[in-house]
Amino acid sequence: MERRLLPVYYGWAKLNKIAKREALTVVFLNDFTSPRTNKDGYDGVTRYIDVCAMRYQTDAEREDAKLCNRIYTVYSIFMDDKHIRGSLAAALHANFMADKNNVSEKDRKEIMEKLKTHYIATHRGYREPRGYQLSIEFED
Repeated sequence: MERRLLPVYYGWAKLNKIAKREALTVVFLNDFTSPRTNKDGYDGVTRYIDVCAMRYQTDAEREDAKLCNRIYTVYSIFMDDKHIRGSLAAALHANFMADKNNVSEKDRKEIMEKLKTHYIATHRGYREPRGYQLSIEFED
């Protein structure tokens, strides 16, 4: 049986009547069998997010995808969240740490850089909020 690679897309949510909050969004494709998805599911994803980076799911993530009953699994880090408070650095750091169990540090840094570049390009004159400091995370 052929083992198909399932993609993971990273990007920024497109704001419209439904999505009213700005967010860093990660979309996992769980299944290729739906008639709604094309070869790689890219068409369905680009309707809702501006895709900045893409990678393929790891074996552990692929096993989780088998248990899903949806085509896509979406995770969002909202910029107006109380832990983020409009800080691009905080949103990127939260996403960086969320992937630490499945993605290499090199790949996470590449994804973070692509997300940052796209955000800065679409938000001219962006500055970090004043008085915001990232917390220090200690290893257990």
